[in-house]
Amino acid sequence: MWGLIIFIHGMGHNPSREYWSGWAKNLRPHLIEQGVQARDLCFDGIYYYDLVPQPGDGWKKLISLFSRDFFEEMKEDVWQNMTREELLRLTKRGPLDALIDLVVDHFGDIFCYLLDDKTYVAVNQRVYQTLEQTGRPVTLVAYSLGSMVAFCALQRNKQIHPRIKHFITVGSPVFWFRRWIRRRADLGQKPLPAPWTNLAGRLDIACPHLLSLNCRPDAQVECLLDQYNPIKGHLAYIHHPQGLKTLARAVAGKKE
Repeated sequence: MWGLIIFIHGMGHNPSREYWSGWAKNLRPHLIEQGVQARDLCFDGIYYYDLVPQPGDGWKKLISLFSRDFFEEMKEDVWQNMTREELLRLTKRGPLDALIDLVVDHFGDIFCYLLDDKTYVAVNQRVYQTLEQTGRPVTLVAYSLGSMVAFCALQRNKQIHPRIKHFITVGSPVFWFRRWIRRRADLGQKPLPAPWTNLAGRLDIACPHLLSLNCRPDAQVECLLDQYNPIKGHLAYIHHPQGLKTLARAVAGKKE
C-alpha cells in the first residue's frame, strides 16, 4: 500500500468536515500522471474550523484575549516587508493600507491558535487524534494556516513522528507570524525527522516563504499560479493545474 495523504486546511470557515474530498478529487488525476496507482490512493483531512473563530469580525471578538500591540506590530511588519519585496508594484491593486488590512484580517484567526492556550491544545489534539487513528504511512499536506498548526503540533509531540513519511507545507505564512510562533515552537529546528518539502507560489500573499527560519525545508519548490494578484495566488494551490501538478510531484517524491 502506497500510503495515506492527509490534508490540513487553512484559515476561513467551511462547515463540511469533508472539505478534503474536493481537494483529493482535484489532486488524484495529477498523482496518477506521476505514476501513483489509483488503487493505492487514500485521502483524509484534519478539520479544526470548529475550534477557531471565523475570519473578520469573528476573531476580532476575541481581541480582549490579546494585546492590541500584536495587531499593530503585525501591520508594521507587513508594511515593511511588502514594501521591501515591492509586492505592491507587482500587484498594482491600489493603496498598500488596504492590502495590509486584508492580510491581517484574513490571517487573524491564527492568533487564537498561537496565543490562546485552550485553542492551541484543542487544535493540536485534533491533529494527534487523526494521525493516531491511521495504520499506514502518512503524507501530511498542510496548507496556509494549517502549515503553522502542523509545525507547532508535530514539534511538540515526537511520538507521532513515526506515522509521517513526508511533510509538505503549502503557501505557508510562517514568515509573517514568526514572532508569535516562537512562543510555541523552535523555528531553529525541523518539526520532525521525516523529509519536509515547502511549496511556495512566486506571487502569494503569504510570501516570503519561510525565509526567516534558521531551519530550512529539505526541498523548496516554487511555482507561479497568478501573475498579478497575490491573494488569488495564495488560494490557487488546490485548484490551479500548475499548483496541483507541482503538489502531485512533491507528494509522489519527484524532484523538480
